Amino acid sequence: MNILETHITRTDPNRGANRYQMLVPFVPPFCDPRIVDNPFVVPIMQALLGEDCVCHYFASDTPLPGAEYQDAHSDIYTLFPDTDLVLPPYSVVFNIPLVDFREDNGPLEIWPGGTHHFVGIANSEITKLAPTMHSEHALMPAGSLLIRDSRMWHRGTPNRSNAPRPNIALIYSRYWLKLRYPPIAIPQATYDGLSERAKKLFRLENIGAPALSLEGA
Repeated sequence: MNILETHITRTDPNRGANRYQMLVPFVPPFCDPRIVDNPFVVPIMQALLGEDCVCHYFASDTPLPGAEYQDAHSDIYTLFPDTDLVLPPYSVVFNIPLVDFREDNGPLEIWPGGTHHFVGIANSEITKLAPTMHSEHALMPAGSLLIRDSRMWHRGTPNRSNAPRPNIALIYSRYWLKLRYPPIAIPQATYDGLSERAKKLFRLENIGAPALSLEGA
């Protein structure tokens, strides 16, 4: 929480009112193997995205008390929006709730009915269509694992509790996919201490750079 509080003093909410996305430093305890090289999650990612897939996003998303609904949206663009071609997964999100996701503290709302196969629909159209379709709140205890296609429609919901609702997010993609996210800064000694599998996952990031520092406003 000290890191989040420092981040809040430095920046404005960037995911809606009272809602913060924050890049996470690649240092303990965040780079624990259970997070960056999870033995259950990584084989699933490799099966979905190929053995040479990469992890290229490492951040948290936290609605503070008073956060309201986000618009329903997809996290990624369609590769071939001018066609009706439905593609296999090319980017997948892995979420870890750091507290219990309850109805009152802003759980993620997802549209699981195949929305990741809807081709060429702009986020503005998603906002109009989502209320007419089935959605679910992802209610789960702290430490759970949520894996979702980056194309799946979703949104943050209001945090009516009196505490933040932090969530860790990693994005895995096929190695050739280039997105807007800045490279993850990984100190050389930290990278050298990773498993061979984790080294492969993070091989395209900023290896040898000082870890992102969020201490000290």
